Amino acid sequence: MSEPFESQRKTDLKAVISFFVILGIILLTILGIILMKLNKPSPKEKPSERSASVVNVFEAVATDHRSIIESQGVVESARQTQLSSEVSGRVIEISPSFMRGGVLKAGEKLLQIDPADYRAAVASAEVRLREAELEREIEQARSEQALLDWEKIGRGEPQNSLVLREPYLAAAKARSKAAEQELARAQRNLQRCEIIAPFDAAIRSKEVEIGSFLGVGMKIASLYASQDLEVRLPLSLEDLGFLSPSLTQDSSVAVLKGKIGGFESQWKAQLVRIDPEISRETLSAHIVLKVLPNASEEHPFPPVGLFVRAEVQGKTLQKVIEIPRKALMDSSKVMLANSENRLEFREVKVLRLTQNKAVIGEGLNLGDRVITSRLPAPIQGLPIQVNITTEEVE
Repeated sequence: MSEPFESQRKTDLKAVISFFVILGIILLTILGIILMKLNKPSPKEKPSERSASVVNVFEAVATDHRSIIESQGVVESARQTQLSSEVSGRVIEISPSFMRGGVLKAGEKLLQIDPADYRAAVASAEVRLREAELEREIEQARSEQALLDWEKIGRGEPQNSLVLREPYLAAAKARSKAAEQELARAQRNLQRCEIIAPFDAAIRSKEVEIGSFLGVGMKIASLYASQDLEVRLPLSLEDLGFLSPSLTQDSSVAVLKGKIGGFESQWKAQLVRIDPEISRETLSAHIVLKVLPNASEEHPFPPVGLFVRAEVQGKTLQKVIEIPRKALMDSSKVMLANSENRLEFREVKVLRLTQNKAVIGEGLNLGDRVITSRLPAPIQGLPIQVNITTEEVE
């Protein structure tokens, strides 16, 4: 009985010893880790150094800025009309030029209405006029003879106008005048049998042909002036402020550009009027340019309906500073490189913006170095390295 008991006791003793050995090892490991953390040398902090950013700058100089206002529109005819017949009759003759797209000269005959009935009306009116004139002459003679007869009697002034046949003479004169007017009307109707072009024009539409019967007021054709052209351009209210009404006195203040067959052509234009009313729908103004001929171009005049781009000369702003538009921040602020080569913000007054430049009226001095580069995080006083650029502001 003692041997099994002794063996069990030794086994239990070994287990207890193993447990305490393992526990001791764990405690020593934890203690070592704690000591290592406590005795760990702290890293030396070094002050951060931020390298200076390299930027491009533009030196501010004074200049005179001539405003160029850009817009676009469609070429239209300044004169167009609907031809209508003033007399009735059958068309007996048509000009070879009387067709859609045909070109006419002022006074050129388009078509002829049968004039036979109107010639007869003129002849009848002439007969009535001659009869009325004869009646007037007879009454004139009768009135003069009545005056002579009354004077022979010698009874003073006649008390009744009928004595001298004055009412008969007045009626004869009135009938003669009416006959003259009737003849003039018959002659006008005869002239109206010929339809002529009222001005140099092109034909947009043709409504009649030989044999057509025309009634009074019937439409004959639609005409438009092919060389009296204009372009109506919309302008923003800002651009309108840079347009001077005195420019209407200049012979050429604008350039029109349009493409025909893949090639760009140019025409000069004159400002003829500024619409006094602002569009309520778009809050924009409108101006009208008259197209001037350009003999050096293959097309002296642009075709009606051509879409064109316009550049109109505006007012001149004197002694202002022009900077690249990309240098402008938040529409009214720029970045400058000061004398210590550090970044500085400046509020400016922008007079005008174009596609590539900003015109500054106040806020910049001559020689100020305007930063044109983009910085990821610009802050006041940031050190910078300056690279002066000589690029022109377009």
